[in-house]
Amino acid sequence: MVVYDDQLLVDFELIFKAIREEKGDWQKVEKELQEWLATVQGMAEE
Repeated sequence: MVVYDDQLLVDFELIFKAIREEKGDWQKVEKELQEWLATVQGMAEE
């Protein structure tokens, strides 16, 4: 996983694994990744 200012680069296998774990709910996985990016961005600003 690589984090830039406004991007989160994640191995596609990890994304598909997360979607399978959420029973196909890709929107939930997307929301969680967006929240994680916001958290990391907040840490970088401190």
